[in-house]
Amino acid sequence: MTIKTSLAKKFVGAAVLLTASSMVTAGWNGQGVINDLFFFPNHAVVVQGSTGGGLANCANEARWSFNWSDFPAATQQRIMSMLLTARTSKQSIQVMVSDTSCGPDGKKKFTGEIQY
Repeated sequence: MTIKTSLAKKFVGAAVLLTASSMVTAGWNGQGVINDLFFFPNHAVVVQGSTGGGLANCANEARWSFNWSDFPAATQQRIMSMLLTARTSKQSIQVMVSDTSCGPDGKKKFTGEIQY
């Protein structure tokens, strides 16, 4: 088994565990390879290849964000691991963002759900 295959399996396993029940309506939006990650004490911003606009009048750019406090500590660790793995392995992911609210800095708000 190659390292890339092993990382991809761990990546998929970590992503399956990510869910957020607080978001009632959301849509698949961010997709592609992660270009940049910005981690702050209270939130994170992800720059991803393609994101559509118009959701909740958030900034129409290829970025999405979330507050760390939106997720329990164990889920925060899985999100961090998943994002770093996706970034370093150049694994394409598709994330769900909220239709009803924006995240930090006016970016699209990540719900915690990921599709591969």
